[in-house]
Amino acid sequence: MIQIEHLTKEYASSRKAVDDISFQVQSGEVFGFLGPNGAGKTTTIKILTTLLRPTSGTVRVAGYNVVENPLAVRMSFGYVGQQSGVDPAMTVRENLLLQGKLYHLPSSTLQERITFLLDLFDMKSAIDLWVGALSGGMKRKLDIATALIHQPKLLFLDEPTLGLDPQSRTDLWNYLRRLNREQGVTLFLTTHYLDEVDQLAHRVGILNHGKVQKIGTPDQLKDSLGADCIHLTFKQPLSEPVIAFFRQKDWIKEVIRQEKQIRLYLENGKGALPRVLQCVEEQGLTAETVVLTRPTFDDVFLKYTGKSFPDEDKKESDSSNWGSWGKKWNNDSGKNEWGKQWQKEGESGKEGNKEWPKKDSDAGGEWKNQWNQGGTTNTPSETPAKPEAPSEKKWPQGEWPQGGRGEWKKDQGWNKK
Repeated sequence: MIQIEHLTKEYASSRKAVDDISFQVQSGEVFGFLGPNGAGKTTTIKILTTLLRPTSGTVRVAGYNVVENPLAVRMSFGYVGQQSGVDPAMTVRENLLLQGKLYHLPSSTLQERITFLLDLFDMKSAIDLWVGALSGGMKRKLDIATALIHQPKLLFLDEPTLGLDPQSRTDLWNYLRRLNREQGVTLFLTTHYLDEVDQLAHRVGILNHGKVQKIGTPDQLKDSLGADCIHLTFKQPLSEPVIAFFRQKDWIKEVIRQEKQIRLYLENGKGALPRVLQCVEEQGLTAETVVLTRPTFDDVFLKYTGKSFPDEDKKESDSSNWGSWGKKWNNDSGKNEWGKQWQKEGESGKEGNKEWPKKDSDAGGEWKNQWNQGGTTNTPSETPAKPEAPSEKKWPQGEWPQGGRGEWKKDQGWNKK
């Protein structure tokens, strides 16, 4: 279904977002695509969906070359993005009809597809409901239904269960399994829920720094680390000699360090635990916590990217939820550059190089800006000054435009004095 050979995407800055990757996705497969922020996942998907041209390499989707025949490629797949693509001001029926008309489906075929999809996703009772009144899980099912209206054999799913409650996530997993098993639809899945990949994917590809690090089944990737994982946490970061000491032990299959933590992958973790604790004592260390578990997908992700998946998920959600505003908050200083500096009377403090003036007041601890409630009024000294009326000579962005000053004021609803 998808064939990628030596794909490279290089931007004008000479940065390679995707660096000579090659892999295949078979028809009828559920393929999970993972990687930390900036790994090249989005660039790869944009090339697969014909939104970006590759710098070099060959990419085929459903047998069509994405550069030579982009229209045929677009007709061969459906796409479900992170954000809902349905119109909340329309009904379920109207959204499906609109999507079908955009694909130029004949009326008889379109009605058949609508009936089939509503039955597949158990949405018959909601056909004439406004989308804005639907639950998050119902909206997500409608998103997938609209992406399937033209009966594609490939479906791209970008964070399909983002923001759903656990029950809605489980229900959606079951619908996706049915879609794959009964209809033979190939699913290309990106997600920040590792259990989702473990539950749904037949194979998983891990991307980091624009390169494919590993591809395999979920069990193969977890078993590659060892049968068990002993996770130890310490007060201080571990030194290189300590890490080297553990790596010299032939009964430890893999050692991964993460700041103040170390993860040891080995066979028969329960039997090896006393030996591990003895090694810790020999190094003059005391473990704060010791946890024995089976390797998880977070362990796999950490091994092949050097980063913990929950940490990456938090970084992305902190920034993406607020866009550029979130980025302003998530800066090196740890301070929100857009935040207002509120001040209480009777208190003083510093922010950067600015000092908040301390003002004597009998109403210590009260905010300066108070709302009038219950008929109470501010004293004259507390009443904020009225905003200055717009000047004859200036507009909000600077001087009046040259020529046409009166026309601008008229258009904008400003009154001459």
